[in-house]
Amino acid sequence: MHRIEFWRDIPTPFGELRLAVDSDGGLHSGWKTIGRHPQGGRYDPALREDIARWVESTMAGKWTPPPAFEIPRTTPFRTRCLEACRSIPPGKTISYRELAELAQQPGAARAAGSAMRHNHTPLLVPCHRVIRSNGAIGGFAGQMTCGDPAVLLKSRLQELERSTVV
Repeated sequence: MHRIEFWRDIPTPFGELRLAVDSDGGLHSGWKTIGRHPQGGRYDPALREDIARWVESTMAGKWTPPPAFEIPRTTPFRTRCLEACRSIPPGKTISYRELAELAQQPGAARAAGSAMRHNHTPLLVPCHRVIRSNGAIGGFAGQMTCGDPAVLLKSRLQELERSTVV
């Protein structure tokens, strides 16, 4: 389990995004009112100012790669899935099956879905860009119900990207 050392909140049009760093240097994020978000540690208003500026720019529709950061420690396959997810361009989506292939484990679509479900750094690791093979949106932030606020957020993030990516 990751112990959160420091955190800060960043306002977004979708609610406050909590940004946190764990004891191993891994970056965590999550919307405070949707799904799960990092808890514990000490408040640091200047924590990862580069990431805070990137979040603000991204929410304004300016899509650039995020500054360098450490993905929280996890299994080798989940790490490969998270790294593969980071390569999906803004405005594009891929299936969980395609993500498993990119993570060098064809046939592991369900495990790739589990890796996305346990993504500790949503938005920065853009798991909202991974959907079901049939084109359905799938889950987000550990939630699966179509009308759930987390799944609606996934859809809104996709819409924001489609409307602002040239």
